[in-house]
Amino acid sequence: MVDHLKFTPSTLKDWMRSWREIMKERPWAADRVGNSFTESQLIGKMWIAEELKKIGGTKHVALLGGWFAHFTCSLLFEEVGVSTVTNFEIDHDAHFISFKFNRRYKEEKKYRSIRRNVMTIGLSGVETFEKVKTTEPQWDVVINTSCEHMFPMRKFRELNPQLKDCLYVLHSTDDDQYDDHINCVGSPQELADQANITDIKFMGEKVLPNGMRRFMVIGR
Repeated sequence: MVDHLKFTPSTLKDWMRSWREIMKERPWAADRVGNSFTESQLIGKMWIAEELKKIGGTKHVALLGGWFAHFTCSLLFEEVGVSTVTNFEIDHDAHFISFKFNRRYKEEKKYRSIRRNVMTIGLSGVETFEKVKTTEPQWDVVINTSCEHMFPMRKFRELNPQLKDCLYVLHSTDDDQYDDHINCVGSPQELADQANITDIKFMGEKVLPNGMRRFMVIGR
């Protein structure tokens, strides 16, 4: 069971250094970074790690709109045992700040972030992680914890037919009170339907401490 974050000395070193650098270099982003360190954010990411551990076989992750990716990467690397994470993030500040929080993984050539609007530009043409030709799949899992902020995932799948065999891990909500929640759903089944997922490995919902109901679907 995944019920905690492994807060190692390396994690502490990276995150404290990140906070100092953010306050010095990008102080306007401090509130958003603070909002990412909530109980609800962590519980949502632990939920993903717990279910992926049960399924097994996860090696290379494409993370869509991963924001600062601190909780997600720590859990994927330390709990799930993935090999690489590529974060596709449209936000300029989040893109660069994510490198700070995941500095140790970046230095180990396990983490990278690429600025891209994944709902208008496909992932084809992105070099393999080691920038060499390989027969190993580029990604075997696609994770999107922000589906409510984006077009339905069928759009992403249409742009990326090469990822048809990937395992998709999707989060969304029915909470439409926020202006940037442009694509809420009423159930996990609706979320699966939006992404054309028919081979479902997991489907469920969870009410987070902030009162938001989150839906999760894992499948192909």
